[in-house]
Amino acid sequence: MSSEPGAGPATDTPLSVRGASRRFGSVQALANVDFTLEAGEIHALVGENGAGKSTLAKIVAGSIRSDAGSMSLFGQPYQPLSRREGAAAGVAHVRQQLSLVRGLTVAQNLQLGRPGAPAVFNAAAARAEVERWSDEFALSVPAERLVDDMPLAVRQQAEILIAVAWGARLLILDEPSSALGPLETNALIALCHRLRGEGTPILYISHRLPELAELADRLTVLRAGRVVVEGADVRGADLREVATLMIGDVSLLEVNRPEIERGSTRLSVSDLSVSSAQEIGCHGLDFEVAGGEILGVVGIAGNGQESLAKALTGQVKLSSGHVLVDGVDISGSAREAIAAGVAHLHEDRSTGLAAAFSVADNATARHVGSRRFTRFGVRLPEKIARHARELAERFQVRPPEPTAKASSLSGGNQQKLMAARELEKNPTVLVAHGPTKGLDPEAAKA
Repeated sequence: MSSEPGAGPATDTPLSVRGASRRFGSVQALANVDFTLEAGEIHALVGENGAGKSTLAKIVAGSIRSDAGSMSLFGQPYQPLSRREGAAAGVAHVRQQLSLVRGLTVAQNLQLGRPGAPAVFNAAAARAEVERWSDEFALSVPAERLVDDMPLAVRQQAEILIAVAWGARLLILDEPSSALGPLETNALIALCHRLRGEGTPILYISHRLPELAELADRLTVLRAGRVVVEGADVRGADLREVATLMIGDVSLLEVNRPEIERGSTRLSVSDLSVSSAQEIGCHGLDFEVAGGEILGVVGIAGNGQESLAKALTGQVKLSSGHVLVDGVDISGSAREAIAAGVAHLHEDRSTGLAAAFSVADNATARHVGSRRFTRFGVRLPEKIARHARELAERFQVRPPEPTAKASSLSGGNQQKLMAARELEKNPTVLVAHGPTKGLDPEAAKA
């Protein structure tokens, strides 16, 4: 694969990063990274989980600072001290963990923290602006709906809409298609192409290699915090070679389905209906899942998948029907579901993990009060840390540091941490909603 070494900063170069390095404790997340985003391009940044992609994005956006190196933005020296400074300079970062305030509407989020926003909130003007941008880009973003009540795909559209409305001169999209289905992904690609056509350069982080051939102009590959290919032409890229550069194993692009033996019925769902004012429910569902079997549920994002996942894990009351696990009725009871051995990989990591708590706290959340990790009601930190480190190494969570906050991990490693917690005890039934979100091919296949 050919590559184009980065040139020095130029006055028309939207972004130039030179020698960026960043260490977190004992982990060197970035080491002497060069990166250039040219005018009028979509530049894909790829690499395995923990390669440093999100760290570089956060440095550019101003969320964190590099330990070494320099940046220029449209030819001017650029060293933001905060994400707010980055936004004021025209850099918008749509992160894997979406940052909209979930208890507010889209219109309210539009004005919250907006550089130069008036002190008094004008609801009518904010609503009109959301509707105007939504129409402009053929999006379906409801201005007055609470973020909490919107499907994840629509929340993501709202983040991009707000970034554009704020006057973004440069857009960073971190795994934007990870929670989207084919139709939503095609709409995202069309939106990115339109933004590029109107002059907005885009730094696009993704693990979905096939979509990059249609979406991006150039790509840069990171591995273990270092650039292994910079600025290669996507049109001439071989996806197998890219996978090799990312993770060292082209066979990970191949799918080999093992033979399975169907066991007895473990999960039985009859006449299941869920009504919800916040999201699309489900109605009259009947199905069974046997031991050793994987039942796939497909559909356009936001069409009842979340309601079904909550119903199968006892988190919502049913309008009708029953959910049985090994013959035990767990309908509407999360306690009964946990006791029956039901595990749940949430679609939204902000719900499935306690981001402000440590890796150890999250890894052992299913053992709260367990005598294994307490004595006379007092937690045993060394045992908890040892167990968390073993789980992190088993599921390749990087870095495998028990004391690190879950929020400090990359999105893919947060996903692996959640999977480690839920899969540790070989659950009776696993409800996995978008389980490979943010994972590289190696981790997804595992």
